[in-house]
Amino acid sequence: MAQSINKPRGTLDYFGANKLAFDNLVNVLNLEAQKYGVEPIEVPVFEESKLFKRGVGESTDIVNKETFDLTPKGGHDYTLRPEFTAGINRAIIENKLYASPDLPIKFYYCGPIFRYERPQVGRFREFHQWGVEFVDKKVDLITTISCLSLFYNQVKKALEIDPILKVNFLGSFSSREEYKKALRLYFEPKIGQMCPDCQRRLEQNPLRILDCKVTEDRPIIEAAPLVTNFLSDEDKSEYSEILKALDSLNIPYVCDDKLVRGLDYYTGLVFEIYDKDNLELGALGGGGKYGHLMNDLGGPDFEGVGYSFGVERLVLARKNIEELKNSLDYFMIVLDKTKANDMIVLANKLQQKNHSVSFASMDKALTGAIKMADRMNSKMVIIADNRGYHVKNMSTRTQIDYESISDLMDIE
Repeated sequence: MAQSINKPRGTLDYFGANKLAFDNLVNVLNLEAQKYGVEPIEVPVFEESKLFKRGVGESTDIVNKETFDLTPKGGHDYTLRPEFTAGINRAIIENKLYASPDLPIKFYYCGPIFRYERPQVGRFREFHQWGVEFVDKKVDLITTISCLSLFYNQVKKALEIDPILKVNFLGSFSSREEYKKALRLYFEPKIGQMCPDCQRRLEQNPLRILDCKVTEDRPIIEAAPLVTNFLSDEDKSEYSEILKALDSLNIPYVCDDKLVRGLDYYTGLVFEIYDKDNLELGALGGGGKYGHLMNDLGGPDFEGVGYSFGVERLVLARKNIEELKNSLDYFMIVLDKTKANDMIVLANKLQQKNHSVSFASMDKALTGAIKMADRMNSKMVIIADNRGYHVKNMSTRTQIDYESISDLMDIE
């Protein structure tokens, strides 16, 4: 026997209840987004590497350590996408969607992304993101709150929980630069005691030190300066208006002064969401506002706000995965092989009437086939044996017998 081949580490196979849970969850997210007038978008799974270096930021862990870079072809360096935002902004620029009179542009997406990181609970090397991007010349309060409201309500509906929404405000570009200077001054005398990643981040982007998960580094980080002390009056006013609007919508939130996002393009509002009963999963999703990404990618100086969920984490957080089962309208059991063709024709007629139909293997005994019908949640079973045809209601266990297949051709 040839040696078997297993799936790559950090990837998943989806089938059965897990696949149903995945598709059901994505459908809930899609339907909620459509209520907010958001339209779907699809972008390539791979892009030129420079898109992510310029868009996501070369100081980020994603670009530094986690990208899947393809062997160069035709003079181009390509990378499997590690996130969606840069690619969607590239699509808006390339297709001149920013010239539309109908602003803001609102897109939702779902698909696989790839990051070479250590697999653990809720964290994979290939996983799926569902997210949105709202883009406008200037992202106003209504657009921001629409985005946050959708974010919160999707989790509430999909998981049937009251999630924890955490928010922070990183300020304008100038405010953030002043804050980064203060962080650099604070961490410089202490950096020798901290992990190698923090030491690298000190020079590249000290904001990222705040996101360090190393237990020994947390006491130093907790005593770091707060971003709220570096916000301008305009920043404070914008943040206050956002919180006031969340209060008006009765959306509960927690202000977290240490919350930062792992991508360099965020300015202003940032946010994450958690399941209080599954905190070990980490953030189920997160996002924020970005002010210069489109301009950095060669487009107009537009702003955006968006977020993404890790779909696998949402599936893990769902409580009712075992309840999701496929159901059939009709399950066909052929015990008399001379009647196989008649049953194929009958099945086709039922499928044309939008009924779901499946067959047991022809070598399966009746008892085993009936058990299979039960496992597949079939409503009705049609049996063909040497005595004729039999229609069994699997709920009442009652059965009606027929002599000829023609008697069944008009069945509904």
